[in-house]
Amino acid sequence: MRNMQKTRYIVAAIITVGIFLFGLMLGLVVEGKRINYVQDLFQEQRAEFASSQLQYSYVTTLEGQNACPAIYPIFFNNLRKLDDTANKLESYVKDSRINDETFNVLKREYTIEQLKYWLLSKQAREACDEDLVRVLYFFSTDSECPNCAEQAFVLDYLKKLYGEKLLIFSLDATFEQEPMIRILKEQYSITRYPTLIIENQKLEGISTREDLEPILCGLYREPAAECG
Repeated sequence: MRNMQKTRYIVAAIITVGIFLFGLMLGLVVEGKRINYVQDLFQEQRAEFASSQLQYSYVTTLEGQNACPAIYPIFFNNLRKLDDTANKLESYVKDSRINDETFNVLKREYTIEQLKYWLLSKQAREACDEDLVRVLYFFSTDSECPNCAEQAFVLDYLKKLYGEKLLIFSLDATFEQEPMIRILKEQYSITRYPTLIIENQKLEGISTREDLEPILCGLYREPAAECG
């Protein structure tokens, strides 16, 4: 009788270990597929950015011709793809318990892509005489920045309101694995969160819609319809 009970315990232990190992391996497989998927998206983003950069370089060589109406929609489409990639990456990071280091590498790639488009958007504005405003949004952890969620909500609202006339680039101020974050924080003397850099104007602390709209409207060469 005791031998039968002992055998049952051993079998139950083997089954439990087997289920655990199966779950672990399944998790690793899923994580691997997620990582490969996001890496493929970033590889595509790099190609898209290189193409956009080439297009705007080409525009500067034209005389008496304007290719901007053709290439500007491509630029915004690439930005939308980058936002979609960021949403997927954020979702994966929240769900992940494995390969944090790998996800940090992907997050760094996303940060770099954002800053490349931030710089390219200045070139696009000058080459194509586009009337747009750029915003760098620095956020931090919930404990350091309890108002960051509210700030993000305000910015999302304004983005929907102004559309392609407003470009918002969100940067995690704690993510100093990417040196450009440290450089920008030093350049703009950023010590509080949230902080917005609207072109070259710095706003510290929570900024409401009522705070931001007069600033945005004052930066457009031709006031947007939303500015009244």
